[in-house]
Amino acid sequence: MQQMTKEAIKTLQKKTNHALSVEDFDLIEELDAIANGFAGVTKSERRLLSTPFELCGIKFYPLTVAKSLWYTEKCEEWEVEGSKQDGLLFWLLSLPNTEAELDTYSEQKRADKAVKKLGRQLHCTQKEMTDVYHKCLGITEESGGESKAQDTDYGGMVAVLLREYGGTPDEWLYETPIEMISALFKAYSDKVNAENDAGRRASASKGKAVAPPPSKKLAALAKFREKVKQIEQVWRGEP
Repeated sequence: MQQMTKEAIKTLQKKTNHALSVEDFDLIEELDAIANGFAGVTKSERRLLSTPFELCGIKFYPLTVAKSLWYTEKCEEWEVEGSKQDGLLFWLLSLPNTEAELDTYSEQKRADKAVKKLGRQLHCTQKEMTDVYHKCLGITEESGGESKAQDTDYGGMVAVLLREYGGTPDEWLYETPIEMISALFKAYSDKVNAENDAGRRASASKGKAVAPPPSKKLAALAKFREKVKQIEQVWRGEP
């Protein structure tokens, strides 16, 4: 079951005080099928959301917003420079995507020790390390292989994602890969730009302008919200 389905069901139960029964399974299954059309559009996205990458028996996880923020803050706080930054980031990818893991390494001495330990465990080629690194960061040949950190207002971005797509702050910060967040945020930006363009065309021509059709993800999201409202009405006993 998709995470957004689980969250929607939890929210609906709180709002309606409804106790789940066998009769609800069909409705929930229909809702989750719609969620699959939004959250599972491509095989690549499903892989990024659920599967770490393995190297020398060690799992490496897709980069998240929380890890990106932690990395930026610690590089500045600990004055990490040059190749040591690369080593810190690569080690950071080996930590499971949870808040507790990041809290464990709040001291530089402990993090440095963990980075050195990882280095001793890796018996592989530079290419193998680079391949895993690129997979975790969502870097492809088409994207030019750029891996430099961008100055991003994650707070505002997460606020928009919460408003548009639901979920919880922890899910966006600790569980969702940055590549997925970028795709969703771009979809939202494209929608806003299309609406603005339509408004400008209407103003210029004094006619009725039609905005471009929404992406498949946004269309599926709208359908998902409609289904949630339908389930709420059923659980409230409304006609």
